[in-house]
Amino acid sequence: MNDAQTRRGHIRRAFIIWVAATAVTLIVFLLLAPQLSSWGVLPPIASDRTSEIDNVLFLFTLLSIPVFMLVVIFAGYGVFTFNSRGRPTQDGPVMRGDRRLQMTWVVVSVVLVSFLFGYGLYFLDQVDAAPTGNVLNVNVTGEQWLWNYSYPQYNDVSGTTLELPVGRPVIFTIHSIDVQHSFWVPSLGIKQDAVPGETTHISATPSVIGDYVVRCAELCGIYHAYMETPVHVVSAADFDAWIAQQQAEQQQSGARFHTTPGIALVRIADKRPFGAYEG
Repeated sequence: MNDAQTRRGHIRRAFIIWVAATAVTLIVFLLLAPQLSSWGVLPPIASDRTSEIDNVLFLFTLLSIPVFMLVVIFAGYGVFTFNSRGRPTQDGPVMRGDRRLQMTWVVVSVVLVSFLFGYGLYFLDQVDAAPTGNVLNVNVTGEQWLWNYSYPQYNDVSGTTLELPVGRPVIFTIHSIDVQHSFWVPSLGIKQDAVPGETTHISATPSVIGDYVVRCAELCGIYHAYMETPVHVVSAADFDAWIAQQQAEQQQSGARFHTTPGIALVRIADKRPFGAYEG
């Protein structure tokens, strides 16, 4: 058997192993991927934005598996097939490239990367588009170390609990009064920096009633890890009732909730922050 036939034989065997390994990996991925949210590996899908992001990640992972397995299988095949014991005593055989194989690899890579790039730009344009219809506006203010929310459409009802109606588009207008924070709600698929002196925006439409959490995704000081506030996604009727209750309490107190920059008291026992209120 000449060198060309030997080389083609090795490529054929490595290709068969790659096809089999890729098929097995794809089957395992397709079986496990739908279970990741229920196992707590991924956050629950609770908004249209989260669903769209998960679809993109699913597609990108699906297309990356054959490429990953190609690199692993051919590298592993070369290591285990052509390894030698001890120190080599002579030069290895002359290596000659296969132009057809090289061109195939380049063309496939260019097509795959171009598709993913184009699809990514299209998705980014869609997910960043401003929502329309009965939009709820929520002002988000980050400070060390909690989040404050106000609802300008409802007489600036304010608090540190984020209450959202299911199925209604929400635009978050985000600020910071001290250092840089990052407004992150994993279940809603949103994460946007809160930058001092600047205003940022992000939107989502909650799709599942439930209790979630807002976290800070930007290191912002000693109690950064405790900068969490609850999110309640409720029915439209429950949201209206909550707004009415907050407005009534606000009228009774005769003062609006607000925070003082630079004052965020801390419970010494568990080192969890709580808001400083004036009234």
